[in-house]
Amino acid sequence: MSDFTVHSPETAPDGSRAALTELRERIGFVPNLAGMIGGAPAAIASFNAQQAALRETALTGAEREVVGITVSLANSCPYSMAAHSTFASRFGLPPDVVEALRGDKEIADPRLHALREFTRSLLRERGHVDASSLEAMRRAGFGPDQILEVVTQASYTTMANWVANVADTPVDPPFQPMVWP
Repeated sequence: MSDFTVHSPETAPDGSRAALTELRERIGFVPNLAGMIGGAPAAIASFNAQQAALRETALTGAEREVVGITVSLANSCPYSMAAHSTFASRFGLPPDVVEALRGDKEIADPRLHALREFTRSLLRERGHVDASSLEAMRRAGFGPDQILEVVTQASYTTMANWVANVADTPVDPPFQPMVWP
């Protein structure tokens, strides 16, 4: 049993209410993960700020979700696997690519393959990626700004994964079709 509460804007601490209200207005509901994070005003402020910044990246939504699924798989996070898989589909990733990411299988698209491999290296090497990893990203068409955006997406997703795992966050109904494993 979890010691954490899935908050709504009405039940959250005062410092979290505006952030949860903004989420509900923007996407139509407060995801359980955000409700959990809303138990700590500093945490939800950080979560929302990173989320807003990531919507303004040069990475496409689909590319951000490749990073999100890759990080969530590495962190064994059922909640985030379901959420990022749902968003990946909404951003136009083909079902076979989503399934390959979820199942740790090969991806035929060279750009997405390079992105996943760089993300894996970033996680495995704790940021100490080698020159060949950076060169593979450059060859795939990613510039230095996008490489930094991958790092930002990975850190955002890691925070979400850790909260979801620590708090045993229940998967929201909109994400249920993509429950993992």
